[in-house]
Amino acid sequence: MSGSLLAVLAVVLLLVYLAIFVLMHLRPTGYSVVRNAVSDYGVGPTAGLFRVAVVANSLGILALTGALAGAFGSGPFSTADYVILLLIPVTRLAMGFFPTDVPGERVTTTGRIHLLLAIASFTFVYLSVANLTPYLSDITAEVTGYVLITLRWLAAAGLLAVVVTMVAPALRRVFGLAERVFLLSSNVWFLVVALVIAVRGS
Repeated sequence: MSGSLLAVLAVVLLLVYLAIFVLMHLRPTGYSVVRNAVSDYGVGPTAGLFRVAVVANSLGILALTGALAGAFGSGPFSTADYVILLLIPVTRLAMGFFPTDVPGERVTTTGRIHLLLAIASFTFVYLSVANLTPYLSDITAEVTGYVLITLRWLAAAGLLAVVVTMVAPALRRVFGLAERVFLLSSNVWFLVVALVIAVRGS
């Protein structure tokens, strides 16, 4: 499959992920977008939707990795850049098999594994966004380049807020909001990159 077709596939899958992300938040779960982690939707009545979202997101980023390789080859990006991109779907798919511990319930081994996978996934996502933005923003139209740079800084702010709210008990109540800023900004970044490649190849 060509790079442009893979980019189109990535666009579709990432849009599916974002649509399910919104749909989960519209369900009457009782979760707070400010306090609760997105992974909490992986437990209970929205568990099925959560897994579909994880699969769509993982396959979307996998398709985007192939699209980047098809469009640019090994020129501007290193092997490490592609490896880090590939580690995102690996860690995210694994998270689907290890549900999180919902607040108020006892800590389990499965929940601990989920937390470690989430930390790894967030790290790989940010490394990809940070490492690829400089080149991609340079080769795109001026407005698109500014969008990628803005999303990169939003992702950085979101990730910093995630770390701070994890280590500072007094701020834990806004962890969910920080996580959503990171997840939405980084996934919209992936979507914009996929759209850029799809348009360039059309």
